Amino acid sequence: MSGRALFDRTVATVAERARWFLLAEDLPDRDGFLQRVTPSVKLLGIVALVALTVTQRSLPTVTALALLSAALAALSRVPARTFLGRLTGPPAFALVVVAPQAALMGGPTLGSLPLSAAGVDYVLTFVVRVAACVGFLSVLLVTTRFADLLGALRRLRAPPIAVSLLGITYRYLLLFFAELERLVRARRSRTVAEPSLRRTWRDSGNAVGSFLVRSLERGERVQRAARARGGTGRTPVRSRESLGAADLAFGLVVALAVAVVVA
Repeated sequence: MSGRALFDRTVATVAERARWFLLAEDLPDRDGFLQRVTPSVKLLGIVALVALTVTQRSLPTVTALALLSAALAALSRVPARTFLGRLTGPPAFALVVVAPQAALMGGPTLGSLPLSAAGVDYVLTFVVRVAACVGFLSVLLVTTRFADLLGALRRLRAPPIAVSLLGITYRYLLLFFAELERLVRARRSRTVAEPSLRRTWRDSGNAVGSFLVRSLERGERVQRAARARGGTGRTPVRSRESLGAADLAFGLVVALAVAVVVA
């Protein structure tokens, strides 16, 4: 594979995966467990579970919490491919970052391997803890429409400017990656002959610069369009103030998890 083809395929894959991550809008309509939970209750419960997870230092405990996130995904009818697709990236990056600690930390070694038992336990605990946190956040995002999530933040009295910035960022990220895909398609359509490696590097640098300029121009057009419509304002959300059996069940799950881990 040539350098240009590899660059184009990498950029297109990143843009496609990013848009797939942001546009999981069909799952909130499924008849699952978390889909029936009020967004405000769901947000509070997930935040509590994430906070509980990041404070744990025991491998069995964080493993149990990671399994809880997988169980919530299964009960919410989230496909395994969708859940694992969001779950694998951050833990893999965390493993690369903390892996040296397995050899750097002191203590008894694992047989003939130059790895300490304490270091290996630390690395495994850290990676599983990251996986559990990402799992909880993933089930929140894939079972809740983004507009409902913003509405939940407003009902919980989150700072209005923070909620507005979050909504603008989400909308602009979709445009950002759509622009990146169009840039790659245009670049492929203009390619006639296989360029040299030197020209590939030069054209790739030009493409990155062009993309940054086009992104800034697109951001300005988005701002002008928003101002022409009267500003960003608040996105209408569906009212779901009444609590039901699913809210009570989810609250009990969160309370039970906190009680078992803290006790």
